[in-house]
Amino acid sequence: MLHQLKKSKLFLTGAILCGFLVIVGILGYAITPDPTPNANQIVPEWSNLAPGTTVYYSQESSPESTPDGSEVGNASESKNSTEASNPSPTQNSTETPSYLYWALGNPNTPKIIPLKDNPTANPGAGMEADDSAKMVDKVCHSRTFWLGSDRFGRDILSRMIIGARISLSIGFFAMIASLFIGVIIGISSGYFGGKTDAFFSWLITVFWSVPTLLIALGLSMVFGKGYYQVLLATALSTWVEVARVVRGQTLQLKQREFILAAKITGFSNARIMFKHILPNLKGSLTVLATTNFASAILLEAGLGFLGLGVAPPTPSWGMMVKENLGYLVLDNSYLALVPGIAIMILVMSFNLMSMGLRDALDPYTKDS
Repeated sequence: MLHQLKKSKLFLTGAILCGFLVIVGILGYAITPDPTPNANQIVPEWSNLAPGTTVYYSQESSPESTPDGSEVGNASESKNSTEASNPSPTQNSTETPSYLYWALGNPNTPKIIPLKDNPTANPGAGMEADDSAKMVDKVCHSRTFWLGSDRFGRDILSRMIIGARISLSIGFFAMIASLFIGVIIGISSGYFGGKTDAFFSWLITVFWSVPTLLIALGLSMVFGKGYYQVLLATALSTWVEVARVVRGQTLQLKQREFILAAKITGFSNARIMFKHILPNLKGSLTVLATTNFASAILLEAGLGFLGLGVAPPTPSWGMMVKENLGYLVLDNSYLALVPGIAIMILVMSFNLMSMGLRDALDPYTKDS
């Protein structure tokens, strides 16, 4: 099978794309320009920056507040820092970053853009180019928004990277859970038959007749919004196809001679099902695992687009598409297109892997 997979261009293409996105998701905060939790550093003055924009800024910390609300430190510094401050990246932080001045573009020909109208809080306000250049020399921080920023001033690239981790983790655990549920129901239904098969067949038919997104939508409304709620809703919505395939193949396998011999020998039903039947299903289950992975990712993105995905400010590709949907007819259409294209690439890569695995495991194409 490995030799067949190495020759499969579909599988190799999908595996390379999946591997790259998995590595990006694992690295996560180690490679994000915005290291704050959930890449949620909000700077309104940096909203809707074009891709590739570099920001140069000076950052100070506001004085720590005492329990009675009074501030410790220099009064003028407190005033300036408060007027120029932006929302803290972390709610529990005692220091709020204050961006005293910032610049766009090339540091050699800077354009200082004040944060507020107060000249005291804007060291670069009204300066000439030479004075601005001298000030930029003192800037201690810079950041490049490779994919631009959203309306809240958050870095799109950072949120895309953390969103990849969310999508991949939900897809992986939902795939594992759907395989477990589907295998248990499918193999029990096909092996025991009778009333057990009738009940599980009815259950499979009911779930199969309802659209998967509608099932996940109802479960999300019951369990609420959040990472684990979305994971549970996705897992309980993708087991049906696994159960159908496993049931059908179990019905065929239990009539084979080696299964009849195992029954005559006196092996227990559990041993026959999981030691003799299940290993013969590994090919089908491998293909189903990749397709379910893609389905779970697409389903999570759909729930995020409907507002029933992970709770904000946790980034989700589907939620990012929804937040920036209005920009599709404007110059900032990339804000919605970037996460949409990422969803397409990720789902397509798993589908390509599934097609390659199917060809490699198909006995009619192995020797062709």
